[in-house]
Amino acid sequence: MELNDPTLADHRGRRKKLIAASVAAVLMLCMAAATGVAPRNAYLDPMAPRQQESLRLPDLREQLEKLTDAAATYIHEAPMQRGDTIASLLKRLGIDDADAQDFIRTNAAARNLFNLEPGQVVLAEVDQDNLLVSLRATLDGNVSASRELVIERAGNVDEPVFKANVHAVKTELRHELRSGIIVAGGFSKTMDAANVPDEIVRQMLSIFSGVIDFHHDIVAGDRFRIVYEAGFHDGVLVRNGRVVAVELINRAQPYQALWYSAEDSNAGGYYTFDGRSMARPFLRSPVELSRMSSGFGWRNHPLHHRWVQHKGIDFAAPTGARVLATGNGTVDFIGQQTGYGNIVILRHDGGYSTYYAHLSQYAGIHSGQRVTQGQLIGYVGQTGWATGPHLHYELRFHDVPQNPLSVMLMEPDTLTGQTRQRFLSFTSDLLNRISMLRGIEVASNGN
Repeated sequence: MELNDPTLADHRGRRKKLIAASVAAVLMLCMAAATGVAPRNAYLDPMAPRQQESLRLPDLREQLEKLTDAAATYIHEAPMQRGDTIASLLKRLGIDDADAQDFIRTNAAARNLFNLEPGQVVLAEVDQDNLLVSLRATLDGNVSASRELVIERAGNVDEPVFKANVHAVKTELRHELRSGIIVAGGFSKTMDAANVPDEIVRQMLSIFSGVIDFHHDIVAGDRFRIVYEAGFHDGVLVRNGRVVAVELINRAQPYQALWYSAEDSNAGGYYTFDGRSMARPFLRSPVELSRMSSGFGWRNHPLHHRWVQHKGIDFAAPTGARVLATGNGTVDFIGQQTGYGNIVILRHDGGYSTYYAHLSQYAGIHSGQRVTQGQLIGYVGQTGWATGPHLHYELRFHDVPQNPLSVMLMEPDTLTGQTRQRFLSFTSDLLNRISMLRGIEVASNGN
């Protein structure tokens, strides 16, 4: 996103006009001063003798040229996109600097740019010739502390020299509050209107994925309220953290969740406001904001044109959509299989396994790796026997296909006894924040 829309030519034009106006103002003041020193009776008596004198004004042309040619810099920011190269990232940042590009490719510290995840923002300062002045990007870390990459130009244009370093950044932890009413344009449109960050939206989808189908269940008029962590450094957002409290009113039915980790342990989870776990053995959908295009059971095969048993569920989604593990497990197989195309098979506890087929790419996983529920494992594609981009998803119990929707609503765990009392005490402040949001006019796309 470019923060300075005017072009360099327009910018210089406006500066020249402003300076010219300033020069004119100086001349007017000088004329007024000349008038002030003239004899008063020269204006009162028309017959009085008059004397004209030339006033030598300062030559401002040299100052005008210096101001006009003064170096100007511009700030641009852009999020890292999946499949980005250094060249494509620099181009979207408005940088046309071969020397800077070569430095980033060869310098060990600067190459940390290659480790950025999609969505992470890169901030760049460029001069009027689109040469890089400085570049900043937040690397790994959390909302409390993280590492920042800084690349700076140290030499001049003729002898460009760059330096790069990575340093620790301490951040101030804040709790951000957002709310909204779902509009006719849909869930995503409402999230944008309420300025809810994409990573927070993804967390919200994951939290409720065991109980809500966000493609079919969400309707206009539904409401949401959300509290999440955000880390700031010198008043500037560094990164967003975890959703700590969220409430969704779906078709007049409230769904609520709080993050709770006993005794400040990181191994926590989401619970309803009365202490019931939000976790389910499997998510309702392995693809965010997708729609089910073919259900479980008998159907007329789109390629073979005969009735066969469909062993899973198809989720229609665009190529490249994120595919998530529906449960904790181990990668049992990753590769190609006839008909399935590119496929990932996960093995879960209790004799269950899940299949994710027709993928376009894998997400850096390997056979034998442990994965967690909601972890990115691949991207939607059209490989194998697929007539269009979609994900074929199967759930099997001891290798016997099951209807994935039949096991999604298993009863959750509930906190009891002293654990429940500690939970209620710990979450009372967050409940107050949600209550405060109820009294605020929620955001809508029409505001």
